[in-house]
Amino acid sequence: MLDRVRQTVRRYGLLEPGDKVVVGVSGGPDSLALLHSLRVLQEEFGHTLHVAHLNHGLRPDAVADAEYVRNLALKWDLPFTIESRDVVAYRREHRLSLEEAAREVRYRFLREVAAAVGGGKIAVGHQADDQAETVLLNLLRGSGLTGLKAMLPRRGQIIRPLLFVSRQEIEEYCRRQGLEPRYDFTNRDTSLRRNKIRHLLLPFLVKEFNPAIIKTLGRTAVILQEEEEILAGLAEEAFAGIKICQEKGRLVLDREKWLTLPRGIQRRVLRLAATSMEKKVTFDQVEGAREVAIRGGTITWPGHLRVEAWGKELTLVFPVKKPRDITFSYLLQVPGVTPLPELGRAITAELAEPPSTFKGGEDEAWLDWEKIDKPLLVRNWQPGDYFRPLGLNGKKKLQDFFSDIHLPAARRSLVPLLVSGRRIAWVAGLRLAEDFKITPATRLALHLKLEPWP
Repeated sequence: MLDRVRQTVRRYGLLEPGDKVVVGVSGGPDSLALLHSLRVLQEEFGHTLHVAHLNHGLRPDAVADAEYVRNLALKWDLPFTIESRDVVAYRREHRLSLEEAAREVRYRFLREVAAAVGGGKIAVGHQADDQAETVLLNLLRGSGLTGLKAMLPRRGQIIRPLLFVSRQEIEEYCRRQGLEPRYDFTNRDTSLRRNKIRHLLLPFLVKEFNPAIIKTLGRTAVILQEEEEILAGLAEEAFAGIKICQEKGRLVLDREKWLTLPRGIQRRVLRLAATSMEKKVTFDQVEGAREVAIRGGTITWPGHLRVEAWGKELTLVFPVKKPRDITFSYLLQVPGVTPLPELGRAITAELAEPPSTFKGGEDEAWLDWEKIDKPLLVRNWQPGDYFRPLGLNGKKKLQDFFSDIHLPAARRSLVPLLVSGRRIAWVAGLRLAEDFKITPATRLALHLKLEPWP
């Protein structure tokens, strides 16, 4: 394993003499093998190490894990930083899944530690099995090359010396070196998609199709990384070559030149254009804009970014429109996702057993399905609207409710309302209506979430 790490470091230029490397150490086998191998290779590559451990506060063993890493750093005479962060609060604030929130908080912590101690590199313990899982995960999501290239050995400050070492090799290395890693029981939870791929799909592929699937997928990722680099460069060059002008809220491209580009580069240029306007777009949204750019016309992407194709110009522009002028009305898809493109948000809906307790935020609601008049409508506020706020006996004008919670007038027409018949059932993100709450008698519940879109 050490030879593989040494080879990866040299091939991708991961370490240079004098580097101070912040090593993310959870205490698990991967991060423990990473720290040990980098420590063994210190004299050879001339780097120094700083141990960084983050307590996410999500597991009962988190405090013991932190203490384990602290004792290990002291035993190996390595400087260390150990901190705790409130991942749940971050998740709520940024409306992310728990896994996404934990990842963002972890990388932010590692970058903060690197800045504080003068670390030029941040080493993380991703290995070959993680890479294979990422390739499959992105493939199942329908990713293009950008997603299928998976993780890079080096990206900015981040380095991954173990990326071509398998989990089995790492565990064997730990045994040979007398290392005693901590284990995270949540890695066995197959309700999480990545764990399902790890424990169900990959073993099936190994048994039934390719015993070397981990190595094969890792090799595929390397090939795609190198080809993606070529295509990304061509797209950047094409984007720069057809840009006519860009100012705040407006980007103009040469449509005639864009039309001469290969189809794959056309898509990439549209993505780069969206990125330059600080927007992310899906494949379907890019394809819709590509069709409009070919035939002429207009399409609006989420967040009110409009793509206009007229004459010789292809323009991306944010229209100047006052919030009170925005109106929308959609039938709620149950089950399913109802996009609200005017708001850059969406409502996801599912039917489920009512929960015994509910600790979600205001962007989540549970309603008694049998109390609802179908179909349900999602629209914005209209003068004269009223509802019965949860916990109150009487009705209240929505305008008065907005005033009571000090919601600015400019934002009131941007609040989605779930309407059942003529009654407002949920002021999305703010308050459920009393008439539709679940009770001990509820047999079937409508579970709603207000989320960013796309």
